[in-house]
Amino acid sequence: MRSRRFYGWVIVLVAGLCYGFGMSPMYYSWSMFARQIIADLGIDRGDIGGVFGLFTFLYQCVGLLVGLAIVRVGLRRVMAAGFCTTAAGLLLLGRADTALDCYLGFSILGGIGIGFSTILPAQTLAQNWFLRRRALVFGVIFTFGGIVGRLVAFADIWVLAHYDWRVGWTSIAALSVTLALVAALLVRETPEVLGQRRDGEDPGEPAAATREQMASVADQWTAAQAIRTPQFALMLVCGVAYSVPWNTVVPHLTLHMEDVGHPEAVAISFVGTMALISIGGRLMGAVGDWISPQRALAVALAFEGLGAGGLLLAADTTLAYVAITMIALGFGVAYISIPVVFAHFFGRRAFSVTTGIRMTITGVFGGLGPWLAGLAFDATGSYTIPFVGLMMVGLAGAAAAAAMRHPGAPPAAA
Repeated sequence: MRSRRFYGWVIVLVAGLCYGFGMSPMYYSWSMFARQIIADLGIDRGDIGGVFGLFTFLYQCVGLLVGLAIVRVGLRRVMAAGFCTTAAGLLLLGRADTALDCYLGFSILGGIGIGFSTILPAQTLAQNWFLRRRALVFGVIFTFGGIVGRLVAFADIWVLAHYDWRVGWTSIAALSVTLALVAALLVRETPEVLGQRRDGEDPGEPAAATREQMASVADQWTAAQAIRTPQFALMLVCGVAYSVPWNTVVPHLTLHMEDVGHPEAVAISFVGTMALISIGGRLMGAVGDWISPQRALAVALAFEGLGAGGLLLAADTTLAYVAITMIALGFGVAYISIPVVFAHFFGRRAFSVTTGIRMTITGVFGGLGPWLAGLAFDATGSYTIPFVGLMMVGLAGAAAAAAMRHPGAPPAAA
């Protein structure tokens, strides 16, 4: 029996909550707790960057495994298992005595858990349930990450004032267990399992029929066909260009802002502000419903790269806000535009696996960025080389996005 109420809007809320509260507290808190972790465990910035870099590497590099697991066992089980793995890692991190404990708890268990529970599952849910205004739905879901990221800054400042970083990680572990229950109870794979269609539309409506017909062309692509196209290669460059600057800036931003003279509380707030501003970028990513999403991606990557370079001027408060605004808006638009381009080019059938492959490959570079930036600082006492490098990476990605064209229908079988 077909339900009259479209369940897709519940999916948007569930995906947003699971992504926002699953990813953001873990992702942003590492930078905010970094100073206390260094003092308590006696580790250096190379380890701070290395722990976060390995985390970034793993949550993206398990992408192919996540995509295959989604196909085989379904989104609900994959997400619940991922959140439980994250919780186990953070409980270990809350009791860490050495850098090795941080690598095992935060980087390995936390990275794998986040990979299986947040980004790719949320993108797949949006792709499976929506066709019209797909970019807007992606933007709304991932806006939760920016909102929660800003709240994390307030929460972490309070935790550091009244408790310590260990209590913070233990609390985030409890939150992950709660999200595992939410995913297990409320996630549904596709509208078809409830007798519905994407967007909740009646297939007899002319506009809906036209959209379904256009989508059916993209849905003909298989992952094996898609990865052989030049568009896929260019998307890998774009993936590196949006991932590396953001993933490198986040763990080092608080430390950099303190280095150039900002007080600790102000330095921590810059991370939360950057997450908050990224909300605007994520919502602006909805422009991909009206213009070519790859054009929006090109502009976004240029902004993100130039903003990373602008952090070299962050001793001036105004210029610091300009730089983090450019990074945040650029990242936000790029974060939405990349999965929209994948869905636009290669359709629903190939989405989870092609996205997983892209995340796996770009995760190698995304993981190296924070670690190399930390090593560069330890060697030179400055972030000049890393920030200039991030600017060049962003501009290279902008050029790759500008060069992309829609691949059309897949080649006919021989």
